[in-house]
Amino acid sequence: MNDSGLHQKLTSAVPPRDLIGYGPEPPTFSWPGGARLAVNVVINYEEGSEASPLQGDANVETLVEAPYVVPAGTRNLFLESTYEFGSRVGIWRLLKLLDQFQIAPTFFACAQALELNPAVVEALVERGCDVVGHGYRWRQHINLTPAEQAEDIARCKSELERLTGRPMLGWFTRPPNTEDTQRLLSENDVVYDCGAVNDDIPYFIPVEGRPLLTVPYSLDVNDIRFWKGQLSTAVEFEEYGKAAFDVLYAESAATPRMMSIGLHPRVIGRPARLLGLERLLRHIAGHDDVWFAPRDEIARFWLREFGPADAWHRERADAEPAKAEGKR
Repeated sequence: MNDSGLHQKLTSAVPPRDLIGYGPEPPTFSWPGGARLAVNVVINYEEGSEASPLQGDANVETLVEAPYVVPAGTRNLFLESTYEFGSRVGIWRLLKLLDQFQIAPTFFACAQALELNPAVVEALVERGCDVVGHGYRWRQHINLTPAEQAEDIARCKSELERLTGRPMLGWFTRPPNTEDTQRLLSENDVVYDCGAVNDDIPYFIPVEGRPLLTVPYSLDVNDIRFWKGQLSTAVEFEEYGKAAFDVLYAESAATPRMMSIGLHPRVIGRPARLLGLERLLRHIAGHDDVWFAPRDEIARFWLREFGPADAWHRERADAEPAKAEGKR
C-alpha cells in the first residue's frame, strides 16, 4: 500500500474536522435581557468517585496536587484526604462565596459523588442549580468500549435525575472524549455536549444526520491549573481570569460571547486560592450587560434562537420548565 492509500485507511473512519466555525462573521444576537456576555460558573463535583482500590479499581487516581506513589492495589489515604477536603470543606466555602454574588453555579456532577454527600444534593437543589452529567464515576471514557460508555451515560443520567429531581440536559466527559461520545449522547436523550473548547459561543455539529448542540467549555480559566503546576497563587488566577473577561467583554460590544469559569471544591476551596476567585467575580460583577448564566439556560436560548427544527432532543429542552435565568 502506498502512502496515500495508508493515509486514506487511517483517516476514513474519523469524522471531518471543522476548522472554520463561524469564521469572521459570527451570528449577531443578544443574550437574554440584552446581555452581551454570558458567564457560566461551573463546579466540577467529583469527590469520592475517583479511582481507588476501595471501589475495586486496580490503581489509584493519578491527578492529585501532591503525588505519592503507593504499590498497585493499595489505597493512598493521603490522596483520598485531598479529595475529601473538597466535599468536607471546600464545597461549602465555595457555595458561600457564590451566594454573596447571587450566582447559582452549574454542577458538572459525578452521580456517585452526589450519592455520597446528600447535603450537597440538598444545597444544589435549594439553589436551583442545573446539573450536567460528568459520569457515574469520575473516569475517562477513552478506555471504555462504546457499550460501557453508553451504560455510564445512562446510569449517570438516571441517578442524577433521581437525586436532584431536575432534568440532566447536558454532558461533559472527563477528557478525552471519544469518537463515539456524541453519538451515544444523542442516543441517550442528552440535549447538549460540553466536551469541546474550540469556540466562544455554542454551535451545532452533525451527528447521525441531525444537529447536536455543543456548548463549549474552557480549561484555561480553570482552577485545575493549580494542580497541574501552571498557577501558584490566587493573584495569578485572578489576573488570568480578569484578562480573559476583559478581552471577551470588549469583543462582546460587537459580537456577544460566552465565558466559562471551571472550579473544583478541593482546589479553589483552599483559603489562599478562594480570594482570587472572589476578586475575579467582583471585577465581573462591576460591569453592565453581563449575564451570570446557567448552562442549561444557555443551551435553551441557543436552541430557541438558532436551533434547526431537527436538532437532537430539542423538544426535550423545550418541554422542561425553565429555571431562573441567572443574575445580570
